[in-house]
Amino acid sequence: MQGVRLAIIAALIMTGATAHAEQAAGQRGGHPGFGNAQGQGEPDAKKRDEVRKKIETVRMWRLTEELKLDEKTGARLASYLSALDEKRRGLMHERMETMKDLRTLLKPGKPDEKKLKAALEKLEKNRGEMQELEGKETSGVKEILSVEQQARYVIFQQEFRREMRGMIAGARGGGEGPRGPGSGPERK
Repeated sequence: MQGVRLAIIAALIMTGATAHAEQAAGQRGGHPGFGNAQGQGEPDAKKRDEVRKKIETVRMWRLTEELKLDEKTGARLASYLSALDEKRRGLMHERMETMKDLRTLLKPGKPDEKKLKAALEKLEKNRGEMQELEGKETSGVKEILSVEQQARYVIFQQEFRREMRGMIAGARGGGEGPRGPGSGPERK
C-alpha cells in the first residue's frame, strides 16, 4: 500500500514539475501553449495554479504523515501554511516584477538614478518582508507543533524543496531527476 501511495505522489509531483519546467521554457523562448520570448501569449495561469495546488496538496499529505499529525493539528497547520504561502507568492511576484523593472531601467544609455534607487529600495523592503515571513512561519509552527514535530518539519521542508528542485531540473533536462546528486538519502 505504501508503494502505491508513493507512486501516486511521485506521479503528481512529476506532473507539477513538468508543467513548471514547460512554463519556464515558454517564458525563456517558446513552448507550445505557454507563449514565447516574442510576447505571443502569457503562460497559462490556470495550469500553473493547478500545478501549485497539486504540489501543495502532496506536500501537506506527506507532511501530515511525516510529522504524524492528528486531523485537528494537520488542518491547523495546513491553514496556517497556506496563508503564509499566499503572502510568500505575492512577495515573490513583486520581487520578479521589480527585477524586471530594474533590467528595463538599465537598458537605456544613461539610467535614471532616482528610479534605480527606488527599485533597489523596493527590493530591500521585499527582502525584509520575506525574512519577516520566515520568522512568522517559525513562531507559528512553534505554537502548533511539538518540539519533535518542529524538528521533523525543518528536515521535511529542506528535503521537500531539494526534491522539487531535482524534479524540476530533471523535467527541464538539466539534472538527474528527483534523486540526483546531493538530493539526500533514499526514503524508505
